[in-house]
Amino acid sequence: MAMTLGYWDIRGLAHAIRLLLEYTDSTYEEKKYTMGDAPDFDRSQWLSEKFKLGLDFPNLPYLIDGTHRLTQSNAILRYLARKHNLCGETEEEKIRVDMLENEAMDTANQLARVCYSPDFVGLSDDLGTDPGAAGDKATHRGSWGTALGGLPSAQGVPGAGGDSRVVPQEKQKPEFLKVLPEKLKLFSQFLGKKAWFAGDKLTYVDFLAYDVLDLHRIFEPTCLDAFPNLRDFIARIEGLEKIAAYMKSSRFLPAPIYTKIALAHAIRLLLEYTDSTYEEKKYTLLGDAPDFDRSQWLSEKFKLGLDFPNEKQKPEFLKVLPEKLKLFSQFLGKKAWFAGDKLTYVDFLAYDLLGVLRMFEPTCLDAFPNLKDFLGRFEGLKRIAAYMKTSRFLPTPVYSKAAQWGNK
Repeated sequence: MAMTLGYWDIRGLAHAIRLLLEYTDSTYEEKKYTMGDAPDFDRSQWLSEKFKLGLDFPNLPYLIDGTHRLTQSNAILRYLARKHNLCGETEEEKIRVDMLENEAMDTANQLARVCYSPDFVGLSDDLGTDPGAAGDKATHRGSWGTALGGLPSAQGVPGAGGDSRVVPQEKQKPEFLKVLPEKLKLFSQFLGKKAWFAGDKLTYVDFLAYDVLDLHRIFEPTCLDAFPNLRDFIARIEGLEKIAAYMKSSRFLPAPIYTKIALAHAIRLLLEYTDSTYEEKKYTLLGDAPDFDRSQWLSEKFKLGLDFPNEKQKPEFLKVLPEKLKLFSQFLGKKAWFAGDKLTYVDFLAYDLLGVLRMFEPTCLDAFPNLKDFLGRFEGLKRIAAYMKTSRFLPTPVYSKAAQWGNK
């Protein structure tokens, strides 16, 4: 029985998955969903099916393989990789695979932040007219690609990853290109003289790395000129027999890269569409890298009466939180631990997340007794209970001082 891969009719988060399916000669079919145009960005084609597919965490992309139904792009990649022994064999290879998977996602998200910018239209001349270089179906009227696939705000949230800085949504491309060589240098050093990123054998993260490097090459065609081993790596992937054949087929989807939704862009369109009277307050990035002087915005940030000085986010977040927690509750069910009868590392991740949410809104788990029991069960583990009583236990601050909550 053929597998089904569901995603938007774009490249986005499914690109590496498609490449891996092709490389492994898997039998699969695609269910491509189309998003409507501005100002509504109609997603009804996907939303009409979203909760009817038996997915534990309904989202795009998804993969259905018989009784196995997965969401989350990296989980899908790992699942396919395990089936074909492409996860690395030695402990050293597996470590390299795990690190590169996360680094590739962080790097992709940093590019997505730039492409979210509603002011990116002013940089369209830098992109030329090659349809393959335009994120949103070769139009320069919007941002260059405007969101990584899936839910538009799920990826590339400013300040969400690593030590990356929040750069205001103006003049982002030049600033991004200043720091890009140092980022690519790390990839180049990590690859070194190896054929593949984990070692001598191809693994699933090579497809992730290819996707990320290719995106940057499309965004800035000269960015890999100083890194011949990365250029050779890209050629090596594209020279794989099944990949080369796939790229020549009508099924290959190199663009559009992102969906049509931007942050302020859609708001502006809706304001115009509804003939609303409004004025814009645009903040300018004043300084150069590495400081990125944001004083123009910071001088007003806490004087505007905003609940969360980034929008009134908490009420909106709390509106959708019960539905998200319901999915976790259903996924756990009557099991002791999220994977089954035995504790796994993801239980530590789940505990951390649920614990932070409980701190953020103390009553949020009241409707989900199995999640509360899970927290109690975890905190009752002998070594965990002992650790929580020591001076080494650090429950707060949750976030760095740059956060508006959880910074104390």
